[in-house]
Amino acid sequence: MQSSLRSNDGAASLRLVARLARTLGPWASGRVPDVARRSVTIPTRRDRPAFEAWLYTPRARPLGALLVAPGLHWLGPADPRLDGFCRSLADAGLVVLCPFLPDFGQMRVRSSLGGDLLRAFDFFVASGEAPHDRPGVFSISFGSLPALFVASRRPIGGLVCFGGFADFDDTLRFCVSGRTRHATSDAPRPHDPLNACVVLLNLLEHLDATSPHEVELAWRAYVRRTWGRAHLKHHGAFVPIAHSLARELPSARDRELFLVGVRAEPGAEELLELGLRRRGGTADLDPMPFARHVEVSATAVHGREDDVIPVEHAELLARAFPNGRAFVTGAYAHTGSASLRELVPRAAAEGRAMWGILSTIAQSASP
Repeated sequence: MQSSLRSNDGAASLRLVARLARTLGPWASGRVPDVARRSVTIPTRRDRPAFEAWLYTPRARPLGALLVAPGLHWLGPADPRLDGFCRSLADAGLVVLCPFLPDFGQMRVRSSLGGDLLRAFDFFVASGEAPHDRPGVFSISFGSLPALFVASRRPIGGLVCFGGFADFDDTLRFCVSGRTRHATSDAPRPHDPLNACVVLLNLLEHLDATSPHEVELAWRAYVRRTWGRAHLKHHGAFVPIAHSLARELPSARDRELFLVGVRAEPGAEELLELGLRRRGGTADLDPMPFARHVEVSATAVHGREDDVIPVEHAELLARAFPNGRAFVTGAYAHTGSASLRELVPRAAAEGRAMWGILSTIAQSASP
């Protein structure tokens, strides 16, 4: 009897991996699956407000459940890429909950993210929508901070961190300079120039703005005008947009701060160091203290050419988890995926990584 149950469980797991491969692999059609999605409300707790989450359900009997912690983006699950990813998970047979985390909606990384995602997890379990009481947790980018917080405090099915950070201070410096202290070389690497102002937005109260609120609004407007437009990363193509927005700021000091913050003028690295020094560091935003308390299987996945968070952070996370491992792949960058043609030179290694990634998602969602 036990042998039969194990066989059934193994078959179900393989079926889920196959479905995930069909919908998430680099060979996927790109079609956005038509699955049920509805809005739910995560209730208030203590001094934290209620917020919205999107719940995705498969057409057939669910094979597992996954809480998705989004990355740092003002749209949250309404970002078409994230919505498409959650729909693909549901199309493969998973019930998925993805919240609009209030701090990320304001383009802020704060310690309150952990408690908010924990509320979403508790809501998910109590709702009865998941087929079991141990949903897995899948985080994207800066969502690794709240995801590790939840994983260290609740019995989850498993943890997968995609493109997550292990060292917040190092991540901020990489976003602005392209350097990471965890690499073998100090030479700068390609990095997304459109992110610098979001780094500095999180230090704005330490940067002597004349009108901080106006600078914040201008930086947010810049992000909405530039993010998701890959051509603006190159050859200073973003500079005209920056100057058009800077003209709307009333003071010369704030116009200068804005332009330096978006790297239309030099000085972003110096501004970052000033903000970090005045803040007193960022130890309160490091996920590593939570990592050692994650008892379930935990996997760090990272794109080899990630231009937002250094790829070295995958191994840092994997070593910090008691039961951790890492997969580095060329199939996915920080905000997109590669074509099959690009993967051919490393086909065997990419195949092993893809199998590992998909199987860990399946095991986390259906423990």
